[in-house]
Amino acid sequence: MSKPLVDQHGRVVRDLRISVTPRCNYACFYCDPLGEGAKDPIGTISVEDVDVILTAAVELGIESVRFTGGEPLLRKELPEMIRLAKKKHAIEDVAVTTNASLLARRLPDLFDAGLDRINVSLDAADAEAFREATGGGTIQQVWDGIHAAEEAGLTPIKLNAVVVRGINDDQLLPLAELTRDRAWHVRYIEYMHLNNAEPEAYRERFVSGAESRERIETVYGSLEPVETDPSAPARLFRVPGFAGALGFIDPVSNPFCGACSRMRVTSDAKLRPCLLTDREYSMREALNADDPLPAVIDAFLVAAHRKVASGITSPVTRDRTMVAIGG
Repeated sequence: MSKPLVDQHGRVVRDLRISVTPRCNYACFYCDPLGEGAKDPIGTISVEDVDVILTAAVELGIESVRFTGGEPLLRKELPEMIRLAKKKHAIEDVAVTTNASLLARRLPDLFDAGLDRINVSLDAADAEAFREATGGGTIQQVWDGIHAAEEAGLTPIKLNAVVVRGINDDQLLPLAELTRDRAWHVRYIEYMHLNNAEPEAYRERFVSGAESRERIETVYGSLEPVETDPSAPARLFRVPGFAGALGFIDPVSNPFCGACSRMRVTSDAKLRPCLLTDREYSMREALNADDPLPAVIDAFLVAAHRKVASGITSPVTRDRTMVAIGG
């Protein structure tokens, strides 16, 4: 193994996110406000590209790979990519972030390929609120996918809700109720300025993790802390007597940059060291080289060295919205 992938601030990069498409069948305004994730651009990473990227990642000590989008289940080759990660490269933790609308249908192939875990984007538990939050999504398809994943043993099921005032903040309690009888993890994520909303409009929509927790505790009482991996972004708690857990991911009000172990590859083969900065490095020349592996390893090393100490959490105009970055 080459030396571990360490940035200039001493943080070891162990987790890699790979976006396999910018396309999505939902239109959540905080992710894809202009509907720009309608089609795969020229230069979308191929299965062969992913194989080289994974080979380099393993050489550099990457232990966890998550395939994202857009909506990754729209990419027909996703099972091939999972199989490469799990069965060829023996990566310890292989996961997918999905809206789960296609999960019930596609899960058998994903599971057979070696998928370990899923994270589901679920911004509401109520059907009408879900339809509004997703721009027309049907929640029953999501429930079917979640239950199929649970039956397949892909646990714990992690359900991620981006909390936005006036859109879905009335779903804090209905989402918490999902953990009453099931060992699911419902994670409330602060709304990040990754959709280039007008600054004042963004601030009006922002709900801090502290406010979300306070509103939940007003009904359920004090939450019980749950032991949490210090490097994980979510701080976990439990409603007393409930089977599952509630997580709070607060990248704006309580940034966790100091423990960041992640890098991202966008669907057009850009290596992005930090979600909250626009700094990124093209891997296309490296991937197209006669001997791509050392070139891709070099790209990882350069990007890691230029990983910033902390991202920009204030409202700024960004080159890409979330759907084009990858979750």
